[in-house]
Amino acid sequence: MPQRRRLHAGSQRPVLAAVLAITLIASAALGIGGIQKTQNAGLDPIAASLTTTSFDGGENVVVEDSAITAQGEEPGPRNVKEFSRDEPFSLFALSWQGQRDLAAFFRAQREDGSWGPWYDADPLNEEVTDRTGTEPIFLEPTHKVQVAVHGVQDAAGIDAVFIDGRAEQGGIALAADTDGMPNVVSRAGWRADESIRCGSPTYDDETNAITIHHTAGSNNYTQAEAAGIVRGIYQYHAQQLGWCDIGYHSLVDKYGTIYEGRSGGLTKPVQGAHAGGFNENTWAISMLGNYEEVEPTDTMLKAVGELAGWRAKVGDFDPTGHDVHYSEGTSFSKYAYGQEVRLPSIFAHRDVGTTACPGKYAYAKMDSIRATAKRKYDSIRSGATPTTTAQATTTNAAAPAAEQASTAPLANATIGTLLAAGIGMLSSEGRLPETTTKVGNVDVIEGLQLKDIPAVVNAVISDEKFTEVLRKVTDAVGPILGQPRGGVHTATPVGERNSAVEYVPFDNGMIVSSPEAGTHALWGKIGDAWAAQGFDSGPLGLPLTEEYLAGDLIRADFQGGYITFNPADGHVEIHTF
Repeated sequence: MPQRRRLHAGSQRPVLAAVLAITLIASAALGIGGIQKTQNAGLDPIAASLTTTSFDGGENVVVEDSAITAQGEEPGPRNVKEFSRDEPFSLFALSWQGQRDLAAFFRAQREDGSWGPWYDADPLNEEVTDRTGTEPIFLEPTHKVQVAVHGVQDAAGIDAVFIDGRAEQGGIALAADTDGMPNVVSRAGWRADESIRCGSPTYDDETNAITIHHTAGSNNYTQAEAAGIVRGIYQYHAQQLGWCDIGYHSLVDKYGTIYEGRSGGLTKPVQGAHAGGFNENTWAISMLGNYEEVEPTDTMLKAVGELAGWRAKVGDFDPTGHDVHYSEGTSFSKYAYGQEVRLPSIFAHRDVGTTACPGKYAYAKMDSIRATAKRKYDSIRSGATPTTTAQATTTNAAAPAAEQASTAPLANATIGTLLAAGIGMLSSEGRLPETTTKVGNVDVIEGLQLKDIPAVVNAVISDEKFTEVLRKVTDAVGPILGQPRGGVHTATPVGERNSAVEYVPFDNGMIVSSPEAGTHALWGKIGDAWAAQGFDSGPLGLPLTEEYLAGDLIRADFQGGYITFNPADGHVEIHTF
């Protein structure tokens, strides 16, 4: 099938120079923690809409059931502010300069004209800039909101902020199951508009604890709306409050989908803005929803726990341990500046801040989260790294081979880089081309395929992480990889992205693994396109997923981008971040 490509402008450049260029690109490429703005039109960034108006400009209306009554006020009619917008919005916040001690409550008008429940909007406990505000509260799509406030003597300078994550413009690029690192939707996957991100991140010396949060607001969101909520929070934190990026390192929705948060922070000790007084050396997981009112789903709790366990392994700390932290002393912290506090390795926001976050029902699950994290942490350390999804019960002809492999003795061989091995095979067979071509904006070596990686040893597979992926792929799409052509091989040297690379060659593909990327299978046109751009030495790095459907295309994600294949016309495109 034809690939969409054109000859490189310097068409007589020798392949040796192309290989060198690919290697240099790879050595400079950013890892998982350095995802940049995607250049692909098919997954263009989606900017959440954000507009503001003066709080004084709202219409004064009298209601009987203001949430302020629940704060100890006498019952009776209350004056609240009401705001109407022609364009729908789904998140709402109040924002102001300086410090204010106020209680705020929001509710939205439903489509049938009735009013939804009041949501408590806590002030953010951060002092990143002079501007602060309430949490952005998801109200569900609406055109009208009512706001009740308490403790405000002068409303001048308070802005009403209307945000919509534009869920209707596109959802997320869902990742397939992974080993080691849980499924994470990258910033490009949830369509982050990187143009609003500013400045350079602050790096701590290490990450040694995880803080659990919730975002509050309505729990009645769809999977598509969840990505919109993430975009809305990002827009509010980065643009309205001037934080330059989203405050959380990661977010998890009630469906168990994990979203990359603050740029660069997945695997590096990037300091967030999430727990005033205890941002240093901590890593935030925020659960989408209000868990003061309802219990988090089991799926969400499992995803939170497994993410915490994986991040604890990256940070090299026991998720069931404790450590001493020193308060950075903001006005929102329970502890004075410099005070020594012994905290669990996974603690709740309310443990250090003047807040109910992550809600009483989530707080009651903290031990469960720690236990799940510990199991994940231990499984990665032992090399087991089980996948997060139950295996299918159906079997086929390839399944017995996987079972046999799990009991066979280990045979492991070390070779040079995957790229060097592939080039060597092409050269030995006289198939080394004189030119490079382009797929998308990436130089590729014409004719270099997965099958060109030699099998150095003739042995069955015994490493569980490989047999588990083989079973998963076989259950999903049948024996598409064919038979293994050898045992586990180790590729050296490795680059900045991956501390170790192992692989097993198959008749029709490859399973490749690293601690940072997990263990994944590649085959077919997407696998060969990955090979042609330089295997793990190319700008894409290692795979983060197997193939999955993305609209009318088939897609696989990599550390430095993704590849799409159009089964209708056979076109393959390589996209880098």
